[in-house]
Amino acid sequence: MEDIFKPLSLTIGELFINKDALYQIPRYQRPYSWGDDQLEKLWDDLMEAKTSGETNYFLGSVITAKPEEKSNYLDVVDGQQRLTTLLILFCVARDLYPEINHQILEEDPDAIDSKILATAIRYNDRFERLRLRTHSNHESDFQELVLKEGNAINNRKPYKKDLRIEVAPKFKFQNTSSFFKEKLLALGEEQAGEFINYLFNNVKIIRIDCQSVSFAIKLFQVLNDRGLDLSNADLIKSFLIGKIHKKYEGDDELKKQKEEQFMDDWKYCETIAQDTYETMNNLFVMYEYFLLAKNPEKSLYDELKNLFENLDANETISDFKKFATLYKEQIYYREDALMYSFYYLRWTMYWKSIVLTALHTGYPEYEEFLKVFRRYYYLNWIAGNTLTKIKQTSFNIIAWLKAKKPLSEINDELEKQLNPDVVRRATENLNGDMYFEAWSKPLLFILEYKNQDSPKYLTMADRNIHIEHILPRAYDKNLHWKHFKEVPHIDTWINRGANLTLLSGQKNIAASNNKFEDKINAYNGHGYHSVNDDKVTSFVISQKIVNDYNSNKFEKSWNVDAINDRWNWFCNQVAHEFQIDLAEIQSNKL
Repeated sequence: MEDIFKPLSLTIGELFINKDALYQIPRYQRPYSWGDDQLEKLWDDLMEAKTSGETNYFLGSVITAKPEEKSNYLDVVDGQQRLTTLLILFCVARDLYPEINHQILEEDPDAIDSKILATAIRYNDRFERLRLRTHSNHESDFQELVLKEGNAINNRKPYKKDLRIEVAPKFKFQNTSSFFKEKLLALGEEQAGEFINYLFNNVKIIRIDCQSVSFAIKLFQVLNDRGLDLSNADLIKSFLIGKIHKKYEGDDELKKQKEEQFMDDWKYCETIAQDTYETMNNLFVMYEYFLLAKNPEKSLYDELKNLFENLDANETISDFKKFATLYKEQIYYREDALMYSFYYLRWTMYWKSIVLTALHTGYPEYEEFLKVFRRYYYLNWIAGNTLTKIKQTSFNIIAWLKAKKPLSEINDELEKQLNPDVVRRATENLNGDMYFEAWSKPLLFILEYKNQDSPKYLTMADRNIHIEHILPRAYDKNLHWKHFKEVPHIDTWINRGANLTLLSGQKNIAASNNKFEDKINAYNGHGYHSVNDDKVTSFVISQKIVNDYNSNKFEKSWNVDAINDRWNWFCNQVAHEFQIDLAEIQSNKL
């Protein structure tokens, strides 16, 4: 009886040159993804082993399996990153030094020359079969950029933004070949030959050949539990594919059909992750929270494995696909003030999971729920509460949504959580030095959206958007503002909502600590210092100041009356947006 798996200790030369050294990357594997960090570590480890004289350096293990269809190739279940990287290294050495080790072949029969390198790249029979076949949809790029003789050394280092595209491994192919070209050039031909000799003859890998893909995936999972560097998404994928193989064992045609269907859905989800700048892991965390409706007790993989154990793999990925599609279409691509305001919140995985639960379950009062839910999160944030305070309630909200609990009941439950103490602390913080709070700019953004007809998203990452102090913080150092030193308690109003607005970078520089008239000119865009545009500020909440000035509402001055009026406006805006009574603090005047 043939062993279900067989470990083989092989040198790199044997791994790529033996008669059975034909490998292919199955469809369920991720594309090639190694970047500079992994390449540097591999290179440094190999060079250190060579320099220290290690006669047998262990590079880890590779798990292979006989593919479902009849083939001379072995499926690479684990190890594709190392195999692909090594093959690219061979191609760079082949193209960079065509005469590598030519001078020492007679002295050293184990020396690796260009013919052996060529054999490690292609199986030299009449069919010229590749030693390693990558994903079919990336094979042409791999051929053109790496395998085709002479091309591996023509690749330039890609831009960082391109290297972040997970579904486009051609940039990784280019990066790896560029990396090895630089390293081998630095060594020179003679030392590069010595390095290649060491790599082929002294570096070893254990190749574990399995009789079935199902067992190989199971072994892959067991080894991962003991420390292999794989993502939860990889493990979830391999677990679900293993379920397909087990369910349809004995019906190869249906098994292949179901696996292809699964992979099409999986790749669609990966595209969603790419389009929304999310990771598959994060999408699965949201899905996990939706399914559990409680705090996870185990790792993401273990929790989902238990949840998926008795479910059909194809139905599972289909539902996840719908879940991810809702995230892309109804959250990420939704353009309105209400959804924009969620993106400033902390506790990202929680609010996204809750909103997705409402969408995925078809909650009937969805739009009104968003307002109620947003109010709960923002008031907790403004009150200074941490994740611990809202975590259990967040999972409760998921459970209520799944149970289609009426919005009136959900609102009542959240009101209980927003006890008088939370509302009191939120009110006090709104009445204080909000400029220094993480929620200050998001709150001003929300007020800006409230006053626009068709708001465009304002990102916190835009360093060109600043919070402007209308009365400068250094007012006492400026002749035009020194009269405020006579105003009682003015220092306690500098960082309040009554004295804050939004400005773009250039206008903020121009406004700076200057007199009010010059600030108005800057708000209007009329040249001052570095301001080059002639447009009024695009922020409506700042245009209000300009409009008041132009109408001579406060004698063209930023004075006590103007600050009190702005405070009244600010309190009304916030009270309406978050349905909170601010009458007490609103009555406080300068």
